[in-house]
Amino acid sequence: MKKTPAPQEAKTFPIKFTKSIIIAAIVVLILCVVGIGVSAYNIAKYGVAEFSDVLIYPFLVLVSVFCIAIVIAVLIKSQYVVEDKTFITQFGFIKSKFAIKDFTAITLDTDTTKMTVNVGEEYFVLSFLKKEQNEEFVRALLAVNPNIEYSFTFAETDGKNKKK
Repeated sequence: MKKTPAPQEAKTFPIKFTKSIIIAAIVVLILCVVGIGVSAYNIAKYGVAEFSDVLIYPFLVLVSVFCIAIVIAVLIKSQYVVEDKTFITQFGFIKSKFAIKDFTAITLDTDTTKMTVNVGEEYFVLSFLKKEQNEEFVRALLAVNPNIEYSFTFAETDGKNKKK
């Protein structure tokens, strides 16, 4: 009787957003709240006098609530997950799955901390991982598929770029 390996526990790697992305998310949230407030104020003050008011104000509120839900979901639930056989990227409600057995190579750019993952002839770039998580992330992938080639790049410096 063959023993089947025990399934590996899923490892989660949260995505680290840059300050500019967080500021943009805060601006979107503020604009959405202002949109809801303006719509509520206009409905309370002027009522719904015309048919176009029925379309404009509720539509603005719905779009604002939808945008708030999307932004909060992306900020809260953005992560990379390495499971027993699959690699999952999740950005809020958007989820993509990839078979780790199809990964052929991973290259880490040490300057930008971006990883290029080759899947046959195609590739995709992973970013927003914390520097401290890079090694653990690669180890988790290699535990599932030890045939993945792992390499990293360094920035080349010539004598002209040296500070004096």
